[in-house]
Amino acid sequence: MKRCRSVWNPGLGAVLALLLVKCSSTGVGNPYTGSVSLAIVSDDEPSALPGDVGSEEPLPRGSLERAVLVLGSIRWLPCDPSQMEVVHEGPFIVDLLAGETRPPLPELEAPEGGVCGFDAPLRPARDSAQLGGRSLLFSGVRADGAEFLLFGNVRATLRVRAVDGQVWGGDEPLSLLWAMRPRRWAAQMELAEAAPSEWAGGRRIIVIDVNRHPVLYGLIRLRLAGTSRIFIDQDGNQALDEAEGASEEIGIGTPDPDE
Repeated sequence: MKRCRSVWNPGLGAVLALLLVKCSSTGVGNPYTGSVSLAIVSDDEPSALPGDVGSEEPLPRGSLERAVLVLGSIRWLPCDPSQMEVVHEGPFIVDLLAGETRPPLPELEAPEGGVCGFDAPLRPARDSAQLGGRSLLFSGVRADGAEFLLFGNVRATLRVRAVDGQVWGGDEPLSLLWAMRPRRWAAQMELAEAAPSEWAGGRRIIVIDVNRHPVLYGLIRLRLAGTSRIFIDQDGNQALDEAEGASEEIGIGTPDPDE
């Protein structure tokens, strides 16, 4: 990418400027095209991957009813620390089971040198009647019919980093898939050990919050990013295909949710 600066020549007076272009380029006729697109998808693959937070048995297929989170922003982190972060402001409501992100994430025009990760802080969806000021909705039914529910303003920053040596958007357009794994946010054993509350009509609900189930609440918070991976969207359809999910990841989520 060309970097240019203008130099003022006072000898031409107050009304004229001489623009002296001093540039360096990575290649004549090769404009910088390091755009990056990101789609957030649900990975239904049950097996644990190296680096996942916990290797317990995941929730069975079909046990989840909702997995919705609200990202306040996406903060792209340049590989070159001298470059400025690029921030895409939200909120972005991510419905993993429906496969929707509203509004769609904007495309990134990567800084020179590309980006090596991003941070995505959770924020409450104050304008959503469905979420009512919460940042996370996670619910389903365990094997014995008891429901489980985490519905609250969870404060956490989801951090994703490129694997060693990877640069995103360095020289050419790149399509990324952020594969999140809600079936691994809670383990079967953990929910089996949780005592449900009795509600009207005979409903039994495990309400997961920091007061009732602090350990499980903390583990879910760690796993939101800590079980996620970044893959290349090879066909550009913004969906995780079998071949893409089986390919080598180029980024990993980290279990470091504190803001």
